[in-house]
Amino acid sequence: MADINQKLDVLYDLLVDNLPELTTELKSLILNPDKINNTNKFASLLVELKNPDFINPLLEKISLSVKGDTWLSDFLYAAINLFDESSENDIFKVPENLINKLEDWILNNSGELSWKAANLLKFYESKSAEKIQLKKLEERSDFFLTYVECILGLLRYNNDKYVELVEQIAADETRDEKLREFCNDLICNSSANNR
Repeated sequence: MADINQKLDVLYDLLVDNLPELTTELKSLILNPDKINNTNKFASLLVELKNPDFINPLLEKISLSVKGDTWLSDFLYAAINLFDESSENDIFKVPENLINKLEDWILNNSGELSWKAANLLKFYESKSAEKIQLKKLEERSDFFLTYVECILGLLRYNNDKYVELVEQIAADETRDEKLREFCNDLICNSSANNR
C-alpha cells in the first residue's frame, strides 16, 4: 500500500498544489516537441487531463508543422480529442495558416494524415471548411473515415443543407460500402430522433 500512497502524493502535488505550473510546463513542451521522448504518451496525457488550455498551443504547433514531423499525428489526436471535450464557451485562436495546412493534408494526401486533418477541420464551421469538405467528397480514393469526418463537418456547419447529400452518398453504389453504411445509419438515427 505504501506504493499507492506515494503515487497519490505525487498526483496530489502535481494536480492540486501545482496545477498552474504543470499546465505552463506542458504548454511549453507542446511548443517544443523535440524535447518529448514519447509524443504518443504525451498526447494521451493531454487528452486525459481534459484541459482546453492545451488547444491553442497544439493548434499553433500543428500550423507550423510539416508532413513527416514525428509528433504531428499525436498532436492532431490530442487537439481533436480536446476539441471534442471542450465547451461551446471556450474560445480558441485559429492560427493564420492552419486552415490552409489542413486543406493541403486533406486534399493532397490520404490515409491517417488526411483523416486526422479532416477530423480537426470539422470543428471549424465555416465557408472555407465547407469548401474543402465538399471538394474531398468529390473523390473516392481515400480512407473512408476521412469522408466520414467531412460529412460530419458539413452537418455541423449546416445540417439541413447537407442531409440530402448524405442520402445521395448512402444511395451511391460506387461509394465505399462502409461509407454508405455510415450514411444510412445517420439517416436512420436522424429519422428516429425526429419521431
